[in-house]
Amino acid sequence: MVINSLEEQIAVIDHAGTIIDVNLAWTNFGSENGLSPAYASVGSNYLKVVSASAAKGNSHASEVAQGILDVMSGKRTSFYFEYSCHSPDEKRWFLMRVTRLKDDARRMYVISHQNITQRKLVEEQADYLAMHDPLTGLANRRYFNQILAREMRRSIRNQSAISLIEVDIDYFKDYNDTLGHIAGDQCLVNVAKTLLQFSRRPCDLAARIGGDEFVLLLGDADFAKSKKVADAILKTINDLRLVFGESRQVTASAGMASMIPHQKQNDDFLFQEADKALYRAKLAGRNRVMYMQPVAD
Repeated sequence: MVINSLEEQIAVIDHAGTIIDVNLAWTNFGSENGLSPAYASVGSNYLKVVSASAAKGNSHASEVAQGILDVMSGKRTSFYFEYSCHSPDEKRWFLMRVTRLKDDARRMYVISHQNITQRKLVEEQADYLAMHDPLTGLANRRYFNQILAREMRRSIRNQSAISLIEVDIDYFKDYNDTLGHIAGDQCLVNVAKTLLQFSRRPCDLAARIGGDEFVLLLGDADFAKSKKVADAILKTINDLRLVFGESRQVTASAGMASMIPHQKQNDDFLFQEADKALYRAKLAGRNRVMYMQPVAD
């Protein structure tokens, strides 16, 4: 009655891996998820089923099988393993624990599976918030740096082009001071949405890296393609018609750099080149794009 009252799925196996007993949660989980009776029923060999899955190339099953064997041989007092078991309708995670049954001379072992979905969802949310800007929902500087490093390494490995567009809102402080912080925040959100329109592929990333400073990373994109994107971004921002003061309109300046990187260039090199181009755009009068030509090897 006690173990059948637990939500934790529990099975007891002997020294050969054969299931000796299970609780109601274990049985229900098996039937609800279409598991074979050979996997979940009393009398079936749990260790053999897991080992067979490992032999087919399932790396998780291989780790689980080894963990069970380590507990059985006394190499470990217990074994813990976190794994996902998502259904079509929801995300689910479980914590598996294997330990020897205490004070039992027959060498039996307890396997339990505990649902840790709520904890994992909280962790996922925390990870998301740590990597994204709370106002615009774009990637933040920390996430951008990670993806930039990854894409630079991929471009070096494949010898493919990579481009970066840095966008800065012209006279944003004046807009914010004139219309207030709520309007200023909405302006940032609108610019963020603009960048998202041009970030459609897995190798693209739009990020907010400062107050009114944004970047768009374009993997596998050469100079000509990225130039068209940079021009389109500025046109789209102008088309927002965000007016303030005496008919002043929000515009943006952009700097774009495109290159096929090599081993001697660090991860930050592309950003530095785009930043130089942005500085030139501002010096030239703002509301324009300046381009850095591809850097030769």
